[in-house]
Amino acid sequence: MITVGEVVRWILYRTRSSYYRLVRRLMRGDRLLWGSERKFRALLEAAPDAMVIVNDHGHIALVNAQAESLFGFRRQELIGKSVSELIPKRFRDQHRHHQRQYLRDAVARPMGGGLELYGLRKDGCEFPIEISLSPIETDEGTMVSSAIRDITSRKRALTELATAEELFRGAFDGSPIGMALTDAAGEIVRVNGALCELTGRSTQQLAGMRFDALTLPSEVAYDRTAVAALLAEAQAQYKVETRIVHATGAAIWVTLQATTINDDDDAARRLLVQVQDITHRRRYEENLHYLATHDPLTGLHNRASFVEQLDMHADVVRRYGSDGALLLLDLDHFKYVNDTLGHQAGDQLIARVATVLASRLRDSDTLARLGGDEFAALLPRATARTAKRVADDLLEALRAERIPVPGTGGRTMTASIGVALFEGAQDLSGEDVLVNADLAMYDAKEAGRNQLALHVRGGEHAQARMQGRITWAERIRVAIDENRFALVAQPIFDLATGDVTQFEVLLRMRDDDGGLIAPGAFLSTAERLGMIGRIDAMTVTRAIRAMAEHDATAAVGPRVEINLSGASMGDPEMLRTIERELQETGLDPSRVIFEITETAAIANIGKAREFSDQLAKLGCCFALDDFGAGFGSFYYLKHVRFDILKIDGEFVRECCSTSTDRLVIQAVVDIARGLGKETIAEHVGDAPTVQLLRELGVTHGQGFYLAMPQPLESFLAGLRPAAESRVA
Repeated sequence: MITVGEVVRWILYRTRSSYYRLVRRLMRGDRLLWGSERKFRALLEAAPDAMVIVNDHGHIALVNAQAESLFGFRRQELIGKSVSELIPKRFRDQHRHHQRQYLRDAVARPMGGGLELYGLRKDGCEFPIEISLSPIETDEGTMVSSAIRDITSRKRALTELATAEELFRGAFDGSPIGMALTDAAGEIVRVNGALCELTGRSTQQLAGMRFDALTLPSEVAYDRTAVAALLAEAQAQYKVETRIVHATGAAIWVTLQATTINDDDDAARRLLVQVQDITHRRRYEENLHYLATHDPLTGLHNRASFVEQLDMHADVVRRYGSDGALLLLDLDHFKYVNDTLGHQAGDQLIARVATVLASRLRDSDTLARLGGDEFAALLPRATARTAKRVADDLLEALRAERIPVPGTGGRTMTASIGVALFEGAQDLSGEDVLVNADLAMYDAKEAGRNQLALHVRGGEHAQARMQGRITWAERIRVAIDENRFALVAQPIFDLATGDVTQFEVLLRMRDDDGGLIAPGAFLSTAERLGMIGRIDAMTVTRAIRAMAEHDATAAVGPRVEINLSGASMGDPEMLRTIERELQETGLDPSRVIFEITETAAIANIGKAREFSDQLAKLGCCFALDDFGAGFGSFYYLKHVRFDILKIDGEFVRECCSTSTDRLVIQAVVDIARGLGKETIAEHVGDAPTVQLLRELGVTHGQGFYLAMPQPLESFLAGLRPAAESRVA
């Protein structure tokens, strides 16, 4: 049985033991080596990290303010506490093991190399730390100084970096665009699968290769210069359309974009190169350019392309005095073919003639179809003698073909050729030489056809013809200044109901006697001389005002379709004219339809898209005229905003007897119907055609059989209610 005395003695013993332990701790703090306590404490407090000094039993003897802040304890709470209490419970056994190992060989070093260390705050929160240990020898034995640093931000940054690297790696490897990392010397460090597939080479084959070794040799020098500027920070990125070489040797068009990737010291060390295959796009653009510069029937250069080349050669002649000649060829009696056998036979004959002419010219010569049955050839190195020899050869080749001409009593197809020379001393433009060749060709016609004539400078007949050409240009200027243009209207019918829903405004020019001249006689000259913009603006103004005046005195009538030239399509002034007239007249924009021919749109698809977008913003409608004539039609359906497709009359005239024409019309109708657009068949010539167009689903028809053009004012004045204005 325990007595009261034994209890008292036990209490006194415990109290005395606690007292002596406290004294020893205080005394150990006073007997630290290496100088005075004041200096040591000053160094301790100045340390950037949390400092915790622990005795050989693992109890905390001294801390600094950073330790208080880091762990959330007051200094008095930390002194004498076991250091393991600052470590999460699951790590304490591991910590004691490392502590014992360290005391056996105490040297300055990090603690727990390769391990993740965590601290424990007073509030129970854990946080990642790193610890650097240093031994301190004292009278009481070896103590350990622990420099503790919170690495939460660093670990978060590392985690984010690892995530970013993983995302980059995933985006890099999984990208459908070819990608490569190169060093500053341009050697490939890493590639993705898309680039391997694009180049036909494996990762192993590409690794270590200079990237510009993939580039077509003719373009390597330019690429190296651009990359050098990129590395020198002279530009932010390098982007170019170029060609690379596939493993098979084939050239591939690509968009190549290179961007620098900087190291931590901000020095450029890597290039990120992105490569996208644009072969199909380039091929399509080349096809569009071909269609814009070549005649769709013969594949020869068209007038616009040929005139451009004439001007270029004229510039060379003026600068260097080179030779050169122009041949202008016109088929004799060609109109009888069209009148007797129809346009399809005429087209076949034109294609046959083109083949014959092309077979007799050199690759350095340029052959073009200017329109109708008129051809031209540019001979850039020809003298008068060689030009006449080539012209004779072309005439003989046509004679040898013996192409019959119906309605001419057994004649075969021949041609008349005018020859004109480029002469540097005369300072001639391409248009001047074309006029001279035209004059000579006229001389060949007058001399009996089937022959050539050489243009002679200063000839009496040449002067008369030149004056005639100048007079014709002046007639157009006078017609513009004196408003000698007339507008006629041709109704367009809804084939389902028979109602007149809209009409097309057609242009005519009045001659001195008041007669009407068809646009084919003057529009091409007006376009060449830059007068077409004024004519288009006049047409737009008069048509809109006439519509507004009619609406002010009668019930709202049908919509109006106005033709515009390709030049006006890209003219900002035309858009301003349209917007101004709509605002001033108050005419509903949805009742105005602007037409651009497909061949005009193909010449500049970008302008056509922008123009149609601007018309839509104004509230007007947009129609593609002569749809199907350019062989690039379906491209526009995707890239140009439109409301109406006007099917080219070439497919309408003989659709009742030609299955190909019917299939084309049906295809256009199906596409338009799927897009929710209207279709108009042009050149409707008889009742069976009307019935067939209805069966094929064409929504509207236009042609002389349905209604002849009539003066615009008369048409508007005679408008009747829809029920009275129908086609059978």
